[in-house]
Amino acid sequence: MFRTLLITCFLLLSSIVAFSQRQGDSWVIGYFDFVGKSSHSLMFLDFTRNSMEIELKYDIQNYMLETGANICNSVGEPIIWTNGMEIFGPDGAYIADSIAFDGNFGYWSFFSGGEKPALGFRKPDGALILPVPDSENEYSVIYHTAQWHPDEGYYQIWKFLEARVEMSQDSVFSIVYQDSLIGEQHHWYVDRIEAVRHANGRDWWIVYFERLSSKYYCFLLSPDGIQHSHTRETKAPVYHGLGQSCFSPDGNYFARMDSYDFEIGQFLTLYSFDRCSGHLEILETFNSTAGVFSGVAFSPSGQYLYGNNNDTLWQWDLWDENIPDSRKIAGEFDGFVEPEWFPTYLGPQVLAPDGKIYMMPASSTKYMHVINRPDLPTDMCKFDQHSINLTVPNARTAPNIPNFRLGPLDGSPCDTLGIDNIPVSRWRYEEDEPGWYHDIRFTDLSFYDPQTWYWDFGDGETSDEPSPVHSFEDGLYHVCLTVSNANGTDSTCQWIEILPTGTHDASDPDTDLSVRPNPFDTELHIESKSGVFRTASFHLFDMYGRLILHQPEIPIPLKISLPSLPSGMYLCRIEEADGTSYSFKVMKQ
Repeated sequence: MFRTLLITCFLLLSSIVAFSQRQGDSWVIGYFDFVGKSSHSLMFLDFTRNSMEIELKYDIQNYMLETGANICNSVGEPIIWTNGMEIFGPDGAYIADSIAFDGNFGYWSFFSGGEKPALGFRKPDGALILPVPDSENEYSVIYHTAQWHPDEGYYQIWKFLEARVEMSQDSVFSIVYQDSLIGEQHHWYVDRIEAVRHANGRDWWIVYFERLSSKYYCFLLSPDGIQHSHTRETKAPVYHGLGQSCFSPDGNYFARMDSYDFEIGQFLTLYSFDRCSGHLEILETFNSTAGVFSGVAFSPSGQYLYGNNNDTLWQWDLWDENIPDSRKIAGEFDGFVEPEWFPTYLGPQVLAPDGKIYMMPASSTKYMHVINRPDLPTDMCKFDQHSINLTVPNARTAPNIPNFRLGPLDGSPCDTLGIDNIPVSRWRYEEDEPGWYHDIRFTDLSFYDPQTWYWDFGDGETSDEPSPVHSFEDGLYHVCLTVSNANGTDSTCQWIEILPTGTHDASDPDTDLSVRPNPFDTELHIESKSGVFRTASFHLFDMYGRLILHQPEIPIPLKISLPSLPSGMYLCRIEEADGTSYSFKVMKQ
């Protein structure tokens, strides 16, 4: 009996750990245009293949404007998302059409969009979605609401609320309850809420701050629900302003950006965090000139902290003995203006599962910036501005998604549940420099506390570096990464083709673009072997030469959903801005 119980508990914990690997693997951003413009769409940014693919969802009539949070299923597909005013399920169906509702003349109606569906609250990091511990079918949706501040003449956060969503066995989502008060409602709060996994590897710490105060509130989401843990003061009050906040990937640090005003400036405050106790302590505060909707993010290793003020991107080295003096400029806004629209000033930042930091401009725009190698110093981090053309606008929405790939703090006093960090191997690769196709940079994306790395490049050479650069001769190589710690080992392998790229011959099998799978069922994936983001024109013809589908601007890489397309052979033609044309024959099953 006892042995059976142990096996049952182990299987449950193992399934929870395996499921959590993919819960943050896609992001939901963008918005539908109710005038019917094809230039607008909800978007899924899909990282399930260890690099970003953009999937446009023209038929989903949702708005995601600034407040945005989502969670995915075990294969990385978004299943629940919220803009703080509504909760959506698969295909954008309503799970709840109004949360945080405060009457016809309050904060909710201010952002309701009139007769349209609610636009979403205009607060970055204003909501969260977390799995309920020890449950495979319940989710906690946490969000805010606001009141008119009598002294400041604008809406300020005055309480945080929870909704509980349940998934039935046939994958139907329903509300168990909504608008349940978290903590107290008589304080004014900072308009951000963040979460990080408890050191036991199962529960979640939830943290938010009192406005213009040194006080913060810490709650614990456990199988028993959300319970208040403690309220504490830190060393000094922090000015409250526009900006983001986030935990470092390992949960040991917390950073908060507050852009107060153009006279006082903005403040990036760095805290240490104890995942056992939930205690925060101020380490440093950095002052700079102010921006609007400024961003903050940590690098994957936690070594570097990035912050901006719309014009300048800074990097701090947290492993330096003198963190304030380690600040360096990683990039400066280059002045780019989206044609007939707004400048793409630097804005909110999010660390993605592919190890890059994606930056949303501080305005609604089709473009995104990216820090391609954030774990390297400023001269090598490769900050590329407006290099990703989404082809449809995103209104500053930077999804608030915690690190679902963070396990327990093995060996700590609160490591009490028998959950171990068994490492999972993940990696991606790219040309170290564009055009130098023999030199490949490998980026380790492994998680659950790997301690050693072993690369087998398939050519007789190996490496024990986490993210090495390796030179190949022309050919096909089976590359494997094995990661290990005291609890286990995991390996993943990929075939890598080292051949010249850049050819303009449409029939050349060595072309940079690929279309998969072939034959396909409901989706076509257009990918770039070099990993270069760009925009192209897409045509799909049947075998009689009739045009079936034309999209004048698509981002590459991209998923195209074609569920209703009849079975048969088709010709897919992709034309890039420089006139390069690629043609592929594809079969629909």
